Amino acid sequence: MFRVVEPPTKKQRLRYDRDNLQRAFEATLGGVSAYRAARMYSVPETTLRDRVKGRVDKEAKVGHETIFTIDEENELYNHITYMAEIGFGYSKKSVQYIGKDFAESLGKAMKSDQKSLSDNWFYGFCKRWPELKSSKPQKLDLSRAKTSRETLNKYYDELFNVLTNNKILDKPQKIFNIDESGVNSEHTPPKIICNKDTVPQNITSARSSTVTIIAAGNAAGQSVPPYYVFPGQRWNDDFMNGACPGSAGEMSKSGWSNTSVFLNYLTKHFISYVPTDSEYPTLILYDGHRSHISLTLAEWAKANNIILFVLPPHSSHLTQPLDVGIFGPFKNIYYQECQRFMKLNPGLNITKYNIAELTSKPYLKALSPENLISAFKKTGISPFNKLAIDDSKIAPSTIFREPDVACESTIHNNENTPIQMQNAVDAPHELESPAVDFFTKKTITKALKPKPKRFVPPFKITGNLMHEKNVQQLTAAANKSVVPQTTEDKEKDTPKGPKPSTSGLGKQHVPILSPEDADSDEDIEAESESCCVCNRFEPADIDKFPYITLVTWGKCDKCPHWTHLKLCTNVRVIRRDTEFLCPHCE
Repeated sequence: MFRVVEPPTKKQRLRYDRDNLQRAFEATLGGVSAYRAARMYSVPETTLRDRVKGRVDKEAKVGHETIFTIDEENELYNHITYMAEIGFGYSKKSVQYIGKDFAESLGKAMKSDQKSLSDNWFYGFCKRWPELKSSKPQKLDLSRAKTSRETLNKYYDELFNVLTNNKILDKPQKIFNIDESGVNSEHTPPKIICNKDTVPQNITSARSSTVTIIAAGNAAGQSVPPYYVFPGQRWNDDFMNGACPGSAGEMSKSGWSNTSVFLNYLTKHFISYVPTDSEYPTLILYDGHRSHISLTLAEWAKANNIILFVLPPHSSHLTQPLDVGIFGPFKNIYYQECQRFMKLNPGLNITKYNIAELTSKPYLKALSPENLISAFKKTGISPFNKLAIDDSKIAPSTIFREPDVACESTIHNNENTPIQMQNAVDAPHELESPAVDFFTKKTITKALKPKPKRFVPPFKITGNLMHEKNVQQLTAAANKSVVPQTTEDKEKDTPKGPKPSTSGLGKQHVPILSPEDADSDEDIEAESESCCVCNRFEPADIDKFPYITLVTWGKCDKCPHWTHLKLCTNVRVIRRDTEFLCPHCE
């Protein structure tokens, strides 16, 4: 029996030759001749002698030379990592495109029909720079990308003052965070195992209205039972079947929280699970959504020795514990529960009657003591740490520091399509190297200045809601009188539509009189035909009727006279295909 052995690939031969060449070189250092070492390890004798004699560097690699030198690849590596940090990273195809443009800028020989560098170059480049990896980025809203270190420092300074002045810096059980999240019946299915030729599909429930869950927890690891906000107008007790012990809820038209819902949550649900005392106040951290800010809420908090602290705007992804470490695991576990429900109940949809049961287990697991303590620690709230948020998480804000617009440059996206980008500083006339010149035009260091917004909010609340300045703004907003609507505004708001008309006139052509032609009724009477009986345009006895009377006319079939029907003749209505004669022709 003979065994068929496949010959080694080119990559395997290169690795084999490189390792054997290193062993042969080390053998020569031990006293073995180059002739004998070359035959012992099956390497070319001349190649080994070149390294022994110093004609070739002993670290020289076997194989083709790379397109870029180590210094040039270092410039490319620094540019790729910087762009990824500020939120404008390159995909695999974009790196190949920019690599080809970089090679052309250095004057390296490239094929005329080559649009980008090959996959082999890309994987070799990543192997030479193991710090690089391919990762799916997290979506970051433009307003959140502007959160800077200055904003965070101001927030932490004010938070530290509140904690120390109220003597709760070392009392994590008094520091709470409240936030809300929406869940839907349409879940995201997990990865499945299938045949490589199969296009995987997964049956999910149809999308329905959003159900909001208001959650709360403190830095000591204690959580408050969930509070549900269901869409609709009529409450049904079946909504809470299978919910966590102590859960409650109410209805709203859209299913989202509003000012009254949030007030009900704090005054009826939250306060029943969080004991308050007069010695140490309770600190509540939450975002500055408009439904969370009101003068009534501030007065209630003051009466119950509660401090409402509004987080900086558009920074909840960094400063809010429930956003940082709770809602992510909650959604993942909820999707698993939805997937399990669909398998156990094939053919059924997930409705709002199943939401409480499906979110009960995810809520208890996600708001576990370990997760809550870790989330408050990551955000630097408890234990207090002003530098808990790393600079890499706020790196996108660096391009928003200078509002001035600088010159634009062009890079390529995944489809090799030009994209207008921003250059930070004017490049000098003479640069250190072509690589510096190339990447200076590609690097984004300043953002474009947006157009000013038409609407300016009347006030912006941050920090302690009971602060004197914030209370003054809330009082001014509550006492602000409504400007009465003028007659001109009412006319502008009145929708313009077709004017009402009598039956049958819509099919006929009715001439429209101009303002000069319709000044008064006397002009119309003078220019119009009069009745052949009363010699008037308008009957004389029309004013005696106590109700509105429509005057109908009839034209004689023998003469050109017109006559008032019903009032000046005995005929009330002229039927179709009937003959009408005026009193003179009768």
